[in-house]
Amino acid sequence: MDLRNVFASCNDMLIEISDNFIYYAEEKKEEGHNSLFILEYNRITRRERIVTNYILSNPSFVQHFFCFPDHIIVVMEGGESEAWILRIDKHTGEEKNMAKLNFIGSFADCTALDEDHIIVYTVENEKHQNMFQAYKKLTGFSKIAYLYDLDDEKYYYVRDPRVCNADSSGLIPYERDGQIQLLVLLPHGDEAEKEKCYKNKRWLGDNINDNVWLCPLFDFIITVKNGEERAPLELILSAGTCGLVRYAGMDEENLYFRAKHFPTGDQRLCAYNKLTGKKTVAAELNLKGDEKPASFFIDVNGARVYRITENEDDYEVDGVLNSEIHAKYSKELGGFLACVDDRFILARYVLSDDKDSFEFNSIYDVTTNEQKSYECCCTVQGSTVVLY
Repeated sequence: MDLRNVFASCNDMLIEISDNFIYYAEEKKEEGHNSLFILEYNRITRRERIVTNYILSNPSFVQHFFCFPDHIIVVMEGGESEAWILRIDKHTGEEKNMAKLNFIGSFADCTALDEDHIIVYTVENEKHQNMFQAYKKLTGFSKIAYLYDLDDEKYYYVRDPRVCNADSSGLIPYERDGQIQLLVLLPHGDEAEKEKCYKNKRWLGDNINDNVWLCPLFDFIITVKNGEERAPLELILSAGTCGLVRYAGMDEENLYFRAKHFPTGDQRLCAYNKLTGKKTVAAELNLKGDEKPASFFIDVNGARVYRITENEDDYEVDGVLNSEIHAKYSKELGGFLACVDDRFILARYVLSDDKDSFEFNSIYDVTTNEQKSYECCCTVQGSTVVLY
């Protein structure tokens, strides 16, 4: 989908790509006012429709969008102690909710768990410094987590340390057998920090953990509303100081995690079956002694893994998981970005200096050897490539 002529400016933001529609937001100035438009692009009729629009009283507000089958949730915040939350009917543009929330601390990040519930994190600020210090002394947490119920128009303090110590990117809802589950990722820092802990294991001990927890979303919400300190989270994966576990995406059947054992360098992609909870090794992420140096690219959105081998003039791409591609493409196109239908390789090249940055995205057809390059942004969702 080439939407470069549809998107009016660089202030456009993609919200959702589905089979029939693309939803996006656009900020622009009209009659002296900063306005936010939420729009729908029909992929079949190739027509654009305004879902709704708002005048932005504070142009410095940042918007966070969350899409569901019938609604779009918008959180608008300026990094301070307040945020506006809107829930909009995608089909009619009707405003279902509009609420202003006031917090202790400054807004840090947020995520929507479902159409009715949002988690908001705040951190210490100057205005609430004393209250925050008392909170940290009492709980040991550096952040406050709020659960906001859009139907009740109330928020509740989250007391579970595993959720309070996570962040919005580590809270991942998904559906299993008609019920929404909540995946809670609690890694210890980034990969470099975790490996540093291993190298200093003599002083730090064996209990520097990456943990992955799982819980029915309904049960989590009930425990938070009841003021309980522990949600019924089940520990499904863990790695101590000698290794790491990192989330690597999901498909209809499995959750995937990359696991690494620092002493041996062994690295694998593990699958956790959503229905049975059975754990298996989905792919080995190790190079054999006679293989060229290569890296592994994990497509978290598509639950695919590729081995990328760098040659003098080209990159060689081999499918490892959920892909059977074997192809080469010119280095001039840039770094590997994605592969669609085991046929179209997407590569990205960014040219930047102190003043400007230019992004070039290329699509290479491994069947016909045709390639096209575009100066624009690019997003891949499933088998859909959007240029904008």
